[in-house]
Formats: sequence, C-alpha cells, structure tokens
Amino acid sequence: MAETINRYGGDAEVLHLPDIGVYGNTHFLFEDKNNEEIADIIDRWIVKKGLGG
Repeated sequence: MAETINRYGGDAEVLHLPDIGVYGNTHFLFEDKNNEEIADIIDRWIVKKGLGG
C-alpha cells in the first residue's frame, strides 16, 4: 500500500515494530502498555517529516 501511495505523490512508510525492537503491540497502539514508546516513535517521524516539533 505504501508503494502505491508513494507512486501517486504521497509519502508513506511501513514500519514493522519488531524490526526496531518493539514487541507485543496490537492494532490499538495507544491502548497498549507501551503507548508512550509508540507515541515517541510517531513524534520522531512527525519531526523528521517537518510536520511539527
């Protein structure tokens, strides 16, 4: 899906959490026990994209 989004001018990335050492998450990332870790990852991505800070 990210490939298609990017093909049409979007800026999508796929991040497989276990690849960066984050385990045990469900589809409800902000309800999981490590929700602050997930928020930090998303915040860093937002800053990297120049969308906030």
